[in-house]
Amino acid sequence: MFLRGVMRKGVVLDLCCGPGRHSVPLSSLGRIVSFDLSKHLLSALRKRSRGVGSYENVNLVEGHMKQLPFQSSFFDDVINLQTSFGYFSDEENERVLQEVSRVLKHRGVFVLEMANPGWILSNFQARSWDETRSFFVLEERCLDWKSKRMRSRWILIDKKAREINEMSVDTRLYDLSELKELLLRAGFEVVSVFGSPEKEEFDVTKSRRILLVAKKRLKRS
Repeated sequence: MFLRGVMRKGVVLDLCCGPGRHSVPLSSLGRIVSFDLSKHLLSALRKRSRGVGSYENVNLVEGHMKQLPFQSSFFDDVINLQTSFGYFSDEENERVLQEVSRVLKHRGVFVLEMANPGWILSNFQARSWDETRSFFVLEERCLDWKSKRMRSRWILIDKKAREINEMSVDTRLYDLSELKELLLRAGFEVVSVFGSPEKEEFDVTKSRRILLVAKKRLKRS
């Protein structure tokens, strides 16, 4: 797993954790705080993590990413994956990164993974299916390239409970240069950029993902 080679042992914030695709496997490394606004997804994570050997390391917290309910310099590392950033205006999105910087320790690692707008532009699909261990997921998309926003509607089918839930998401798509600038202003130093969790070299048109590894800089007095 890519993150195992990046994260340190300590307290890790899984920001916008969803149903726990990353929280559960990472819990073997130490304490994981799984943070999300969705009660439904946190409930799915709670069910998923039961019976796992490191279940006691998974701590669920419900809240809003624009105002994180944690002390400053609390976390050793923070992860934000699967395009779980960009839900708000540019000013509010920048505030989210400032909050991440606030709760992260000096030289702490921040891993941010986003969809690559260059790939989306040439490979856009209005609908797609996906399947996880617990869910079937149908995603419907509408792309507004002028505003650089993609509006998605997710239909989640719980395999075990046979329940259907819907979510709608409006996401601002940032290219690599924009993300680097945002991170710099929030107090981060980008140390690595990849095109996938397999550490493929990033290509602006061929890479489906933008995966950045950044470290919090020491503030100058």
